[in-house]
Amino acid sequence: MYEKSLQSSGFNKTLAYEQLETTNRESQKILKKRKRKIIWNNPPYSMNVKTNIGNQFFEILKKHFSKSSAFYKNFKNTVKLSYSCMRNVASIISSKNKTLLKPDNSNTYSCNCKDKSTCPLPNQCLTPNIVYKAEVENDINDEVKTYIGLTETPFKTRYANHKQSFRHKKHQNSTELSKYIWKLKDKNAIPSIQWSILKVIKSNVKSNYCRLCLTEKLLLINHLDDNNLLNKRNEFVSKCRHQNKFLLNNVKDSMD
Repeated sequence: MYEKSLQSSGFNKTLAYEQLETTNRESQKILKKRKRKIIWNNPPYSMNVKTNIGNQFFEILKKHFSKSSAFYKNFKNTVKLSYSCMRNVASIISSKNKTLLKPDNSNTYSCNCKDKSTCPLPNQCLTPNIVYKAEVENDINDEVKTYIGLTETPFKTRYANHKQSFRHKKHQNSTELSKYIWKLKDKNAIPSIQWSILKVIKSNVKSNYCRLCLTEKLLLINHLDDNNLLNKRNEFVSKCRHQNKFLLNNVKDSMD
């Protein structure tokens, strides 16, 4: 079929199969690339068990999957045994009991405002590691816009930065919330903001991910259908800034 298509196109070449000669080293490299499918058995390890579980396990395989069995090729040189290094049952139960019996201190953060009536979060303005929500109303129309943000520091510190961006126009591009506030001010509208906590994160940065940033992105996804959401879609792919303090180049030697 290929030769006919070549001849119809004006070519006189003929196709021929030629086997390439490979050396032993090249053939060995090709064989090494093949990966065997491994079936792992991970029994729990215990110092109290004196029986050779691994040996008995392989003896059972030989007994029930002998050479006459149709499944012999599936278990020949494909099963390996490795003891599990997971925690024992006693440590799992004790850690669970500690979490259940430990008092919940997530709501112990208080408020240090002199005038409690002006506190943005009544009796909770010093709470750190939270995802918060701001609902903005104005005196011109009944439109209510929503903004979702996060803060690792106490909320009162983040609230001070928001107030600065609301007062000084040079900081109007700090957040999407400040942009909207200045749009209302340009229309001579008086904005009013209602603050609330959406989620409190007890422990934030883990080894390879930030729970605070992931929680904010999850809450933003839940509000995707909300046309009154001020947050932009590029915030879903924004880089976490909370892990920078754990990098070696940002850790200062205490001896300096």
